[in-house]
Amino acid sequence: RLFPFCTGKYRWHGSAEAYTGREVQDIPGVLAVFAERRKDSFGPYVRLMSVTLN
Repeated sequence: RLFPFCTGKYRWHGSAEAYTGREVQDIPGVLAVFAERRKDSFGPYVRLMSVTLN
């Protein structure tokens, strides 16, 4: 299942490679975390999403 990893929005910088390979804290049940590029009235931003078993 996909869930937001955190509730924050982070300003988009550069390309997807800027977000690839970054380490995040180890949380039981979370298999992966990925950056999802979105856009609102303030411009592009990143939302961190997680892949879980639950």
